[in-house]
Amino acid sequence: MIGLLAIVLLVVVAGARLRDGVKLRQQEVVLAKLAVPEAHAYYEVLRKRARQVRILRAVALVSIVALGYAYRRGIAGAPAPHGSTATAPGTP
Repeated sequence: MIGLLAIVLLVVVAGARLRDGVKLRQQEVVLAKLAVPEAHAYYEVLRKRARQVRILRAVALVSIVALGYAYRRGIAGAPAPHGSTATAPGTP
């Protein structure tokens, strides 16, 4: 199970890095074609987008870690043991 999750995570990370590389090359081409004032404005927009992407990736990573923690601790909806009932103390 953990091995499968590791493989999926590696594929997702590799895909994200490849996609980022392609986007970076495309943006460099666009920046090279623009005049300096327009290129500066476009660069600021790209910086904001990159910051948002970093924040969203950090949130996703924290979520994955929290899910893993919950799974390991049995918090994620583990069924009650068979035959156990929840009763108030002192109740037969």
